Amino acid sequence: MNLLDILLMATVFLFVFCLVMVFYLGWTESKLAEKQAIKKRLLYISAGGKHGQDKIKNYRDKVLRDVGGFEQLALKMPRISKLDRMLLKTTLPLNTTTFLVLTVALGLIGLFLGLKLLPHFLMAILAGLILAALPFGYLKLAEYSYYAKFQEQLPEALDLLARALRSGHALTSGLDMVASEMLEPIKSEFGATVDEINLGLTFQDAFENLCERVPSTDLRFFAISLLIQRETGGNVAEILDNISRLIRERIQFRRQVKALTAEGRLSAMVLVGLPIVLFIYIYFVNHDYIALLWQEQIGQYMLLGAVVLQIIGAFVIRRIVDVEL
Repeated sequence: MNLLDILLMATVFLFVFCLVMVFYLGWTESKLAEKQAIKKRLLYISAGGKHGQDKIKNYRDKVLRDVGGFEQLALKMPRISKLDRMLLKTTLPLNTTTFLVLTVALGLIGLFLGLKLLPHFLMAILAGLILAALPFGYLKLAEYSYYAKFQEQLPEALDLLARALRSGHALTSGLDMVASEMLEPIKSEFGATVDEINLGLTFQDAFENLCERVPSTDLRFFAISLLIQRETGGNVAEILDNISRLIRERIQFRRQVKALTAEGRLSAMVLVGLPIVLFIYIYFVNHDYIALLWQEQIGQYMLLGAVVLQIIGAFVIRRIVDVEL
């Protein structure tokens, strides 16, 4: 057994071990709902925002005394707030450290398999980079779905908050009702905002943290309107109704635009993906034929020109079908 086989087996073992730990954490948390809720709140606090970090850190250190030793270790590991916010949107029991280890292990598996199976060293590196990029691609898809679902729930949440204010509840109480009555993901986001207000953050800091976690234009309109009305006074419930109506109209218009541009977007996917798929197919079926592209100087120029034109074409098609809302 050579060194390459040993390294491949080691990375596969590391990857499988991390997967087993993820499934184990998910299984244990599903059995203990209270433990899962505490850990999720701690993760939201860890992801946090740019305001009130000292108060949030004191609360996190206090709550960590009530959880198990493994959770304390996992939540005290080095964290990247932006990546934490993305991981929270996947609903998987992952922290930053585990995700990065999984990503590196997956990339090394692709690299070592490429060195073992592919004839060219650069192709092995490309295979490793592609496998390492897959987890981040999944995070971006999960983040896009999360924001879309949040946007769909926002008008209903504003209606609920407006009814709560009309019935005599305070703003904090109304936000807490949204956090308790609504479904995910808006439930956790507003719940984290209520937690930050209860920890002593001002309304402005808490709402700025919310807008940082969810970069939605409509949500920022809501936060700015609410903060202005708290300073100047006025009928907050009526303003919330107007914002809710405006958001619903924007969502309906966005759906119409998406339906009208569906053909163009599908054509873009075919035109961009077909050359790549055909290149990979010919590479494995007739390697000597396509190898001239990097063995001959004129082939290298052709390959570089094809990549540049592919990028330019994808950009132009995206600009055609992308409608500013």
